[in-house]
Amino acid sequence: MPVLTDVVRRELETVYADLDQELSVLRPLCQRSGRCCKFKEFGHQLWTTQVELDYLIDREGLPAGSPADGVCPYLRDGLCGVRDSRMLGCRIYFCDPAYASAMGPLYEKYHARIKDLHRRHGLPYEYRELLGALALRGGVPKPQAPTT
Repeated sequence: MPVLTDVVRRELETVYADLDQELSVLRPLCQRSGRCCKFKEFGHQLWTTQVELDYLIDREGLPAGSPADGVCPYLRDGLCGVRDSRMLGCRIYFCDPAYASAMGPLYEKYHARIKDLHRRHGLPYEYRELLGALALRGGVPKPQAPTT
């Protein structure tokens, strides 16, 4: 597993800080519904880049235990257990209907910056669904294929 350099870590944190600043102006409402972390139940996936996943694992470690099927393994007591280290997709996602139209463009804007960070530092760019990416790292069991 690659270890992030301090320079890459600081640059990613700058991207996250810039996003936080933009979100502070938009002020989307978090309803604390858990929809963001219950992927299967609410019909969405969380995708992440290699740098973001390395950052999360460097700071928080791999998740312990076996999470519920289709649920973020970092969900703790209905809340994000890695809030300060979470990926772009987590930072962007809000259930606030008034914010819904801003979510996609905001994601694309900051994802482009993270993709460029990979390029500028010669890091392999991988974009994977979180649960699958964690499974490759040994952090989440791979889902079993349905039996017929």
